Amino acid sequence: MNYFSLNKLVTTLGVRRFLEFRTMKTKTIINAEGKDVIKKKTYENRITLISPDNSLSITDLKNAQNISLRRDLKLVKIQDIDSKTRRPVYKLMTNSEYHAEELSKRKEKQMARQNASIKGEKLLTLSSRIGEHDLMTGIKKMMKLVEKQYEVKVVIAGEDAEAAIKSEKIYQTIENQVRNMSKIVQKRVKGNSLRFQLLPVRGSSTEGTGNTDSNQNDNNNGPL
Repeated sequence: MNYFSLNKLVTTLGVRRFLEFRTMKTKTIINAEGKDVIKKKTYENRITLISPDNSLSITDLKNAQNISLRRDLKLVKIQDIDSKTRRPVYKLMTNSEYHAEELSKRKEKQMARQNASIKGEKLLTLSSRIGEHDLMTGIKKMMKLVEKQYEVKVVIAGEDAEAAIKSEKIYQTIENQVRNMSKIVQKRVKGNSLRFQLLPVRGSSTEGTGNTDSNQNDNNNGPL
């Protein structure tokens, strides 16, 4: 074998190795026309990861899971797809942060369900000098509104020196009558008036509410 033949052989082997190496790296595919098309490298399960210190990083889901196990953290998905990056967003949380987040979500869902069931608001005003019969009539109206899924705002207006004591007694009477079908919230004193709200309870009914009777024909009577 002469010098030129040896040189040609070395060149041929070098070109072949280069082509094999290129094929391994690019992983070309052939299209319908018989042409080589370079297959684009894909990144499966790429996510945006938020660390406990709120720093951002881009990684894959498996690596994020490994990090959470090593650091004894919870890996929580907080967004399915980010509108800008088109990646899901996960966050690493401590156990206390995770439980606080779960509690917050439960409260939000509970409030959303409650707000969805409330038809509207009704305001009822009572005098601190109201008589017992008129008070019971007013309570019946409150209960009817609550049963119809209305939020009832009640104002007990003070009209004399003993207004605070009388208003508290009226409040206690109302509370005893409606406790089985409504929830009383935001009780407060403003000026000479005592104010609070009645919120419907799911599945509430006027049955078993104490001193209510079966006479429901006085809807438009009383002080309210």
